[in-house]
Formats: sequence, C-alpha cells, structure tokens
Amino acid sequence: MTTEPTPRADTAPDDRAAPTPEDLLEPLALVVRGHHDDLTAVAARHGLSTSQARALIALNEPMPMSALAAHLVCDASNATGLIGRMETRGLVVRAPAPGDRRSKVASRTPEGTRLAHTIRAEMRAVHGALEALTPQERTALLPLLNRLGQLLYAR
Repeated sequence: MTTEPTPRADTAPDDRAAPTPEDLLEPLALVVRGHHDDLTAVAARHGLSTSQARALIALNEPMPMSALAAHLVCDASNATGLIGRMETRGLVVRAPAPGDRRSKVASRTPEGTRLAHTIRAEMRAVHGALEALTPQERTALLPLLNRLGQLLYAR
C-alpha cells in the first residue's frame, strides 16, 4: 500500500517571501504524478499502455514518427512499435511523409480520435481536482500553466 503525500498548505501569504523554485517542485511533482496515475488507469481500461495513450492523444494532427518519438521521449524504434500495435487495432495509420517518402507520418483514425477523447473525458481524478477549484483559481491557473509549458519546451 502506498501512502499519498500530503500537499503543503499555502505558505506564501502576502506578508511572506514568494516561494522559491524548490518550494514549487514537490507540489508540481504531486500534480504530475496524479495526472500520470489517472492517465495510466484510464489507458489500461482501454487496453493501452500509458505511452500508447500519450501517443494517441498527441496525434491531434498528423505527426512525423521522429516528432512523435521526441514528444514521447523515446527511441524511434519504440515509437514505431507503439504505433504498429495501435495500427493493428485500427486506432492510427501511417503514411509516407509528403516530400520525403522515406519518412512516415502517423495520424489517428476516426476510431482513434474517439478513443483519445474518451480517455481525456474519463480522467475523473484530474477533472475532479480541476472542478474543485473556484472559477477564479482556474482563471489564475491557466496562464501560469501555459507560461510554464512554454518555458519548459522553449528549446
């Protein structure tokens, strides 16, 4: 049995110093873990690995296999295997890349698109936590998450 870490109370009222990056790491890790655990559970209910679910969700638009591998932070051969298994299930298709027939582009099928939306919709732990925030908290959170994502991926 694992015990869930207890999130720290808000310790930065107006009269205290702003939290340091180190102060933010554990609460952020807890949120990331919750998202990952929720995605893993939902993916398993649909016969997918977490990586397959992540790939399926990432394929909003056709994506070169090399870009998909980079997105999943895995080797190109791993991405090929993931897509191959999902292709067998009719969730994705691969086609030659326009302008470079040696490369392949993966895209979702209509069934894959439906499943990607279903997976997101069934992530009840994440949805429940976000719904528990007040509208003002969600309004404040969105630009911060967008900014953090931009900073993390501005390479």
